[in-house]
Amino acid sequence: PLMRLQAKSLGLELLFVEFPEGTTDYFQAYVDGISNLHDTYGIKTISTGDMDLVGTMERNWMERCCEAAGIKVHLPLWAINREEALNTMIEEGFEIIFSCVKSPFFDGSWINRKLDRTALEDMKKIINSGLTQEQINDGVKPLDLCGERGEYHTMCVG
Repeated sequence: PLMRLQAKSLGLELLFVEFPEGTTDYFQAYVDGISNLHDTYGIKTISTGDMDLVGTMERNWMERCCEAAGIKVHLPLWAINREEALNTMIEEGFEIIFSCVKSPFFDGSWINRKLDRTALEDMKKIINSGLTQEQINDGVKPLDLCGERGEYHTMCVG
């Protein structure tokens, strides 16, 4: 409901790409969905907030999907300095809350917490505390300040 309200407040239609039940070929499902957006709405470019490669991917997922669908992708945040990005949003007065967090870095107290200077400093402390040997053995990667490995998700509410 909140995403719909955000789109409405901006005067934009909120578009979804839904995958058929039982989808196993997610690449093709993305390509088909993107192609449908192009065919139905004339969309020629998709802009994403991707900052880095995910997991073991050698190339940006959306870049691959859009290329296969025959449209352009715009990645304005690609390889941006994470701390600078967060500082810019904080300085510009964005009101951002944590909507989903993942252990081992966060607990439930972070849900609905404002992403502000204090939260940024707390995340830097988490990074500086390092990983335990057990976490390293389990393949846990260090916290990415912008949550690019799925450590957290946020929502801009103001």
